[in-house]
Order: sequence, then structure tokens, then C-alpha cells
Amino acid sequence: MLVSVNWLSQYVDLSDINPKELAEKITRTGIEVESVNVLSTATNVVIGYVEERVQHPNADKLSVCQVNVGGEDGVVQIVCGAKNIAAGQKIIVAKPGAVLPGNFKIKKSKLRGEASNGMCCSLKELGIEQKLVPHAYADGIFVCADDAPIGMDALEYLKFHDTIIELGLTPNRMDCLSMYGVAYEVAAILSRDVHFDAVNVQEVKESAAELIKVSSMTNKAPRYLARVVKNVEIKESPQWLQARLIAAGMRPKNNVVDVTNYVMLEMGQPLHAFDYDTISSKEIVVREAVSGETMTTLDGTDRELVAGDLVITDGVKPIAIAGVMGGLETEVTDQTTNVLLESALFDRLSVRQTSTRLGLRSESSARFEKGIDPNRTELALNRAAELLAQLANGEVCQGIVACDEWVMTPVVIEITADKINSVLGTTMTTDEVATIWERLGFAYTVDQEVFKVNVPSRRLDITIVEDLIEEAGRIYGYDNIPMTLPATDMKGGYSPLQLLRHQAHQTLMACGLTQVITYSLTGAKKAEQCLSLPKTKKELVKLAMPMSEERAYLRQSTIPQLLEVVAYNNARTIENVAIYEIGKVYAKENDRYLEETKISGAMTGHLETNKWQSKVEKVDFYMVKGYVDTLLEEMGHLNVTYVPVVPEEYKDFHPGRSAMVYVNEVLVGVVGQIHPELQRTLDLNETYVFELSLDLLFTLDSSRQSYKPVPKHPGMTRDIALVVNRDVLAGDLVQTIKRAANKLLQNVEVFDVYEGKGVEDGKKSVAISLYYLDNEKTLTDEDLQPVHQKVLNALTDEHSAVLRG
Repeated sequence: MLVSVNWLSQYVDLSDINPKELAEKITRTGIEVESVNVLSTATNVVIGYVEERVQHPNADKLSVCQVNVGGEDGVVQIVCGAKNIAAGQKIIVAKPGAVLPGNFKIKKSKLRGEASNGMCCSLKELGIEQKLVPHAYADGIFVCADDAPIGMDALEYLKFHDTIIELGLTPNRMDCLSMYGVAYEVAAILSRDVHFDAVNVQEVKESAAELIKVSSMTNKAPRYLARVVKNVEIKESPQWLQARLIAAGMRPKNNVVDVTNYVMLEMGQPLHAFDYDTISSKEIVVREAVSGETMTTLDGTDRELVAGDLVITDGVKPIAIAGVMGGLETEVTDQTTNVLLESALFDRLSVRQTSTRLGLRSESSARFEKGIDPNRTELALNRAAELLAQLANGEVCQGIVACDEWVMTPVVIEITADKINSVLGTTMTTDEVATIWERLGFAYTVDQEVFKVNVPSRRLDITIVEDLIEEAGRIYGYDNIPMTLPATDMKGGYSPLQLLRHQAHQTLMACGLTQVITYSLTGAKKAEQCLSLPKTKKELVKLAMPMSEERAYLRQSTIPQLLEVVAYNNARTIENVAIYEIGKVYAKENDRYLEETKISGAMTGHLETNKWQSKVEKVDFYMVKGYVDTLLEEMGHLNVTYVPVVPEEYKDFHPGRSAMVYVNEVLVGVVGQIHPELQRTLDLNETYVFELSLDLLFTLDSSRQSYKPVPKHPGMTRDIALVVNRDVLAGDLVQTIKRAANKLLQNVEVFDVYEGKGVEDGKKSVAISLYYLDNEKTLTDEDLQPVHQKVLNALTDEHSAVLRG
């Protein structure tokens, strides 16, 4: 909502407060002010009179004008390129030394050999948005009314010495979608009176009821009021009215249309004006549309209606879509002489559904959707009729023609000061609370300190006690509420699951991965890709009303979304990508909806190092597996094993460069390369991924890290090279060593795997380093030999391993 401070000052005294201070106070009471802007910052611009206009001798598109700017300057010569400039016009002139918005400075100059002492201005050059400039002056300079005083400050004449406060309203504050509503709010904030001019309609003897009939065939329009105004003169609105509309972000059109928009902005009640003479039946019937009906709206578009749409008809065909947009056939034009004014109360849901389906969002539909004050329906109609009589010389026919079945149910809420204080933590007295209701304009009675508050019809958002408590808190001042901590024995801190998640973040970032957050919605095909736990695959979760087929399902894996990020970066010449995400996946099982937290990552390209110091390494399986090892170790999981994937179950992974990840013999995820076919489909380079279940990891036993003293005695290392069958896993050899050795064994590490010359076909050589240590004494060969031999015997027995000579 754009609020003109000049307009607001008409209702509330703002003489002693500047707009920025006012905006700060409004924000502190619960309505966010998004911006405070001056309508126009132009300086040294005046009203000028074009006494003479001749063609520029050296330019076809320029005119040389003699313009009277008044004062000491008198008549000056100005070269102008506007097509619509002509002798006898009152125009806006920026004199030499003027500064226009955008820091555009005006100087004396020569244009094609002719002196130019200033500039003839359009409204756009004064800082008004092009979309707000009246159509008649959209492509040229602005022409003022004949009574504009020569030499007068142009911004003063145009009523552009104004500041605009933009309110960011939440849906519940529909009352502030009008100047009346904002005035009530500001008056309450500043504890001042609010003043509205009385509406006085001068009627002629001719009865409106003899000219039009109104009826309704639906309960979606409980109140429909109409007035007839005859013999109107269609012309431009006076400058004060145009300025108010421009300040509110609306383009002036003509005096009749401008009046309906002005009253809507003033009171929050949308109005519509029909050309009375185009309603052949002289009857208005409000009903629901028949499916398949069509009509042409004011924007010139043919609209097909469906059953349930609320329409205004002439008894036969639709002439307007209720609350959304009028019809082209009954539009007010320059030839209109008689006007039918409509003011109504329409069903909020119906207006919203029709507006959304047709893609027609208007100021009118926005107000009907959020709710309007039913007690202003008649007031707004009379206000518009009054203005048409004043500004269009219209004759207002006697009486209002109505179809009115609206019954207002008063909202009365009981509350006490103690209740307010117990919720807000304040110490307000009954008298202080009473003052708040008075500032808000809420009528009330008090009986033994119990308030019975009558909520005004303009505040549809207040329905329960808690709403009144919020109002009391706003006006009392949030800054005045004492800052206290709740009395509790509980201590804050992360839960164990939050700690584990935080640890995962820290570890992956320390490894050089960048966190990303991807979309949870995806297509059916991607929802079933790259599942890290295919054996537990569940039913897909489909959205009831998806925005598109590509976003119709909830994901079952985070990997496809990470691959989208990798592809996006690769397409923009970023070849080295290392990212991770900790996010939710979703599934359905036996009519139960499940969600699970996953830790996933994706890497491609090279591991960045200083190229002048060492070779840049390409990302491979072992590098990504190392990241997974580091992550699991930091999370306290030491019993980790890797098993080659089953190609039939992991179709989207490379069969020879991927492994299932087990912790304590429980499958928790997968690590490996994306299948080459999928890489080609996604236009990816060699890409490696991992995905682990954080929820599963949280349930598994982990080893707490503890301090160990630095050894006082030296240890001993034994390196062995074992020749085993090719299908024997190095991890199985390591597990056998750990089982066979006693507490002297401190660490086991595979440092080489070899196949080739010197090793027979079908075999491989696995080199393993074993580190032994005795914390009580220096270890000798005699102490170590029995233990080491036991390890060798176990390797021979379980894997037919032979020491390589």
C-alpha cells in the first residue's frame, strides 16, 4: 500500500512529525514500512506558457519555442523535441540550474545551432514512472490546465511536493488497504484524533429506481447497491485528484474512472462505473456464471467463464466479472453521458478463485479477497456520487437501488487488564488499557474491570481474545515491554542429533566441500534415481496440486539434485565442483508418510593444489571414499566396511567404482562414480557421489573420542605383502588382522595393491603396514614374533594368503 503523506495529513495532524519518524513509529507497532520516498526531487521547475512554436531550421524533429516562464526571466527560447508541443500551452519548464531526478542538471546550451535556455519536461523527467503517466501525455511533455499560473513552482501546482510511505501489509491487515484505515492506525499510534469530511449528496428529483432494477440470484453477493448519475461530462480529472492517484501508484484516465479509483483508495471499497446507456435491459442481475459463457473484459481479452464464477449481468449476458474486472461493452468512454455506479459486497473466496483462474489480479480483487468493511459500502457509493456531481457536473438521481440481504453480526470480546498483563508481561492498569481502546477507536464498556470490546467492522482480523492482546501490545509499545527470561531449570544446548548434524557440517566444510540447498520437489524419473538404500525403496510421494510435472514428486534421494548443481556449474565453465547437502528425503509406506535426513556430496574435476608445487590430482573413487572415512571417523564410527555394489540394484552407479557403506554391519549408504550412461545423459564429466543416512548413523553405537597419553616407549612396524586371489577384498584382510592380533596392534593400513609381472594370473599383491606398540615397555622382537605370526596364520587360514617373496 502506497500512502501519500499529504493525503494522510487531511485526516490526521502530522504537522510536527516528519515522514521518516512516522515510518519508524509505524514499523515499531507491527506494520513494516518498506520504503519512504519523495514523489519528485526535481528543483527549479516552473509553469511556462508557449507563446510561439516554429520548426527548427536544421532539424526535422525539433521545435524552437518562445516560452514565458514569468518573473525576471520572462520569455526564453527553448529547443524541444516533443511531438505534442504547441503554441498556447501551459507546460512544465526546467530552468537553467535545475536538477532533475537522476542528478540530471539543466544548463544553457545550443542544439543544432539554436540557443536553448531550459527544458520542456514530461512527467517521467520529473521522476514519475512511465506506467503512471496519463495516456494523453505518455509520449510527450505534460500539458497543464489553462488556469495554471505562469512562473509558479511546477511541483506545487502538480501537488508533487509529497512523500510516499510504502507499507508491506500482511494479509490480515486488510483495514490498511485504504487511506481511512491507515488514518485510524496512525491516529492510534500518535494518540491523536482522526477527522473525515462528511459526505453530502445533492440529488435531483428523478428517481433512480425508475431507471434501473437490481436483483441477485446467489448468496455470494449479499449486498449490491447502485446509483445513477446523469449528464456527466467526461474530461480530465483536476490536478489534485490526478496527483493523489499517481502517488498511490495508479494511472489517471478520466474523471469518472478516476473517482471510482480514488474512493476505493480512500475507503477501501471497490467501485465500478458502467455506461448506463449500454445496458439495454435497464436491469442488473447478479448470478453465478453458466459454464462456457464468455465475455470481453476491459483489457480487450475474451474470457471463458466456468460454473461458480460470480458475474454481473444485464439479465441475459455478463457485463462484468464481480470484484475482478468490468466488461468492454459497458465501459465508460469519452461519449458516455449517463453512469451507473456499483458498490457491492462479494464473497471473498469466489473472487479469489475467479481472479486466480483468469490470471486477473487487480486492486479491486485484492481488497475483496482480503475482506472489506461492509459498513462502508453505502458510504463509498455516496462519496463517489458526490464527487461525480462536483467534478463531472453530474446529476445524481434520487435514491439508492439495492439488493441487500447482509446481516452484520457484531463482534464483542471480553477481556481484562490482568489477562493482557499475564500474556505480555506488562503491568498496565485498567485505565491504561481503556486508553488503548480509545486510541484504536474501539467502543467498549467496563464492568468490574472486565472490558466488553465492540470490534469495529473495519477490523475483520480481530475475532478472539488473543487478537485484542496483540492490539494492546502494539499500541502500548513493544519496546516498553520489559525484557525478562523465563524462569526454568532447563539449560539450552544442542540435542544429540543436532550435535551430530553440526559435526557433519564442520567436517565436510573442513574437507573443502561447499554446502548447497536444493529443491525437494522433482520429477517421477529423478525421484527414483541414485537410491543409496534400494532395498528399502518405498512408494513415491506425489503432490496433490503440483506446479509442474518436473516438480510433482518429493525426492527419495538428494543425489539427483546435487547432479543438477554440478551440471549447472559445468555448463558455466566451472569444472572443479565439490559440494555437499544435508537434507530431507521422503517416501510413503502403508499410507504412512516418512522422511529421513541424508548427508550427500558430489565431486568432479580436480583437487585444487598449488600447481607449481605438486601435481594437481583428479577426483577419483579413493579421494571421495577418503572424505567418507573422515566424516564417519569424526562422527565416532570406526567399524566401517565397504562392499562392492550389486549392479542390478545400483543401476545408476558405476559397477566397478562404487561401494556400499556399512557401519557396524548396517548398510548406511553408498559411495562411488555415477554410471557413465547417466553421466552422458546429464552431460557430466566423471562425477563421484556419496549419500549416507544421518538418521541411521545416529541410532548406531559410536566410539567417543578420548584422550590418550603420548607413548613413552617406541613401537615397531611390520610391512607384509600378501598374494591372494583377485576377488579377495583388502578390507576383509584388514578385518582378519584386527581379529587375530592382540592389544599390541595399534594401526593397520593398506598402502599398495599390485597386479602384473611377478604375480600369477588371477592373483594380486596387497601390501599392508602393521604398527605394534606396548605402552608399558619397549617392544622387542621376542615379544612381537608370536603375535605377528598369529596374524600371518589367520591370513593363511581364512584367505589362503601367501607372503610375497
